[in-house]
Amino acid sequence: MIDKIFDKLYISDAASVISERGKQKIHELGISHILTTSGMAIPEWQRIPNIHYKFIFMMDMLSQDLLGNNLLDDALKYIDKVLNSGGSILVHCEVGVSRSIAIVAAYLMKKHEWNPSKAILFIQNSRPIACPNQSFIRQLAIFRQLGYKADIETLSRSQHYRNFCADTGNLPHHTRGESSDDDNNITERIKKIDLEHHSQKNIAHKRFRCRKCRNDLFYDTHILKHTIGTIDDDEIDHSEELQTPELCSFDYLIAPMKWMNIEEYQGKILCPKCNEKLGQYIWSGRELTPWIHIQKSKVDESNMSILAARLAAIGTHMPPTTTNSNSSTTTPTIMHPTENEQTVN
Repeated sequence: MIDKIFDKLYISDAASVISERGKQKIHELGISHILTTSGMAIPEWQRIPNIHYKFIFMMDMLSQDLLGNNLLDDALKYIDKVLNSGGSILVHCEVGVSRSIAIVAAYLMKKHEWNPSKAILFIQNSRPIACPNQSFIRQLAIFRQLGYKADIETLSRSQHYRNFCADTGNLPHHTRGESSDDDNNITERIKKIDLEHHSQKNIAHKRFRCRKCRNDLFYDTHILKHTIGTIDDDEIDHSEELQTPELCSFDYLIAPMKWMNIEEYQGKILCPKCNEKLGQYIWSGRELTPWIHIQKSKVDESNMSILAARLAAIGTHMPPTTTNSNSSTTTPTIMHPTENEQTVN
């Protein structure tokens, strides 16, 4: 369902963007631009002619960094550019409940100098199901504290942002991309994360490697808990505790990683280093939601020290796909954090 938040700004779910009925509604509303905030861009064959599409990779997870990587800044500039040029824009995610709401709430906050609660309540007047996850709300509060800014320079001065990164196992935005081979550089980066303020939640404690070539693949923070005998997206639990005891113990269900090539509807997950088959994926469940299964027999699990765990830069990354209608595919990059480990037999 497509809801009008205010003149020329709309929010919807993914189904309303790719279904024939939804496309007809988009034409009737005169929408000229579509911003996708999800795990996968709208495929070319499902796009509406003469409409500009932009894709920003976002996962509805507590560890998703909304402020870093110019994510929020890029989204707000795009919305501003569209509206200031007389266009109209639709922002959507999976079901139009969390990710798209967080982006539009940030836009309203900046435009009217509102706090997160007021912006979300305003959206709920038009879309009652609007409910960003608690991590997004926390980051929106940081956004307000920073004067509605999320650029590199502003984030580099924010203790609140560094605390958020420490809590979620992220690296502060202004330190990402630096080499992890230099011990002095690592020490400097650890200090910036503020080790005195931390939570045990969402901090990586284990890493998983290809059993054949020992290449780093993912961390325990990237594993999604799921029950046996179902592929219903509602069964995934992103919280620390899962209510049902019937958890699958055969495979790992993980978030999309940057090193994965998952452009097709379904296929194999291969090790980026030795090309060993690790598992499989399928874009099933709800629209644009990938199910990525890694066989436990194909990976080894090892412990990580707490300090090194906070440097885990492997992250949940954008799959190699187009970021907008004119962009090309990206090249997968594998990060190798330095850490002390003890192999688990």
